[in-house]
Amino acid sequence: MPTETKPRRTQAERSEAMRARLAAAAYETIAQGGFNALRMRNVAQAAGVSQGALMHHFPDKNALVLAAVEQALALAEQDSGVGDLAPDASPEAVLRALLDDLHGFFFSDRFWVAIGMTMEAAKDAEFYPVLRGSVSGLRTPVYEGWKNRLAAAGWSEEEAQGAVRSAAAMISGFSIRRFWAEPDALEETLTQQWIAERLARR
Repeated sequence: MPTETKPRRTQAERSEAMRARLAAAAYETIAQGGFNALRMRNVAQAAGVSQGALMHHFPDKNALVLAAVEQALALAEQDSGVGDLAPDASPEAVLRALLDDLHGFFFSDRFWVAIGMTMEAAKDAEFYPVLRGSVSGLRTPVYEGWKNRLAAAGWSEEEAQGAVRSAAAMISGFSIRRFWAEPDALEETLTQQWIAERLARR
């Protein structure tokens, strides 16, 4: 029986696959070594390609930073558990799942790579608006998913949107606070207060 041959990928498909491979290598380079490790040589080596091949797709460091941040947030979207919750989950279970999902993001390399690169980009008056404009909407699908899940559990759309935003602000604050303080009872107290307030508004 003749062996089936896979159709050859188009040039555009091969180019897109290479860009994804290089973006993943840039993200991993930063996640493992920080911003100072982001060198064309290091990323090319991590991806197993020449520097010339890398620069064909990402001609400068800013292009590579943008790709790394987009990769971090794309991975975070894949990690999200918004679609894993049982349809009949209780309102409190939905709130706790939202908090767990946000905790998983804000305490991960995904967040720290994205925020670290954004802070570095803020020093560049020309590049920062480009980066901010490109990535500002990349978390939107996750937040929209949770807003819709809360609305399905009985909150108004306005309350659901407010709950997602306030939860993100609270958990990101907990994450940043870890720079100078260990977790304590205050975080749990604030979390329980937030849950109680959200349930009261349903």
